[in-house]
Amino acid sequence: MMKQSKEEKEKYFIYLENHFQGEAKKLLQKQISLFYEEPSISKTKYDYGEVVKLKKGTFLHGIFGGLSSFDFVVDHGFIATDFTELARENKIKNCVGMWKIQEDCLLRDYIHTYSGFTITYTLGRGPQSEKVSTLIPYHQFDTFTEELNNKEEVWMYFGEQTKEVRFLPSLVSSKRQIAFILNMESYEAMELAKQDVWNLDVEEETLKYFLDERYDTTFLEERNHRNSSTTDRESAILFGLPSSLIEGVFIGRKIEDDLECIHYIKSRLPDCYICNLEGKVIVGNKE
Repeated sequence: MMKQSKEEKEKYFIYLENHFQGEAKKLLQKQISLFYEEPSISKTKYDYGEVVKLKKGTFLHGIFGGLSSFDFVVDHGFIATDFTELARENKIKNCVGMWKIQEDCLLRDYIHTYSGFTITYTLGRGPQSEKVSTLIPYHQFDTFTEELNNKEEVWMYFGEQTKEVRFLPSLVSSKRQIAFILNMESYEAMELAKQDVWNLDVEEETLKYFLDERYDTTFLEERNHRNSSTTDRESAILFGLPSSLIEGVFIGRKIEDDLECIHYIKSRLPDCYICNLEGKVIVGNKE
């Protein structure tokens, strides 16, 4: 699946030598080496029309752009843009963001929930007030805010789209049209997933290599007190993950009826399934 490249691997190790020291360097050396071993997985098999189930620990990752970005992932894997010289200004650096499934669920339920809204409201007034963040599923905003407005202890509230709406195909935005489903059940995949800056086992001194200095203090607070707003479901994997972990692709409404696009995706990932925002398989991967 990935285009193995000795030169590419060496380029990443040169970047590593020039930008990292100490424990951060050791963690990345191990991560890059394991990445290029391309750990294999036993892919879940689906027929057309079946409902996709997500197991706890599964990763989801949406991409910017269209098929050119898709091709890069298939050919090279999920690699932090800082290493590829395509760096974007991110609060978390030298990592690849993933959405980690917290409990077994159906993909359609996940999409419905995270196509919603995050509300933060205050209980009480003044310095003693308490902030509470909660997730409002798709099309339940009016009902929930009407209830808040009638509670005496709630003084104010504000909200924002879920971060998933920004980065994954959703029911409320067409900005993202392609996302990958990664099977993380193998030993090698779990070892790669451990190198996550949200993991409390990663020491604070090491984190300085992975955080924008304008964000480091805020991040440390959020890492220790995660909630629906910060969020409690993000992972940021050091360096990245190989494309051999992909078992499925889910797509947005704009390309669901684009047969040429779907055929192309299947041609690049022949052993993977493709599903839609209803969580139903539209191209299976059973023999």
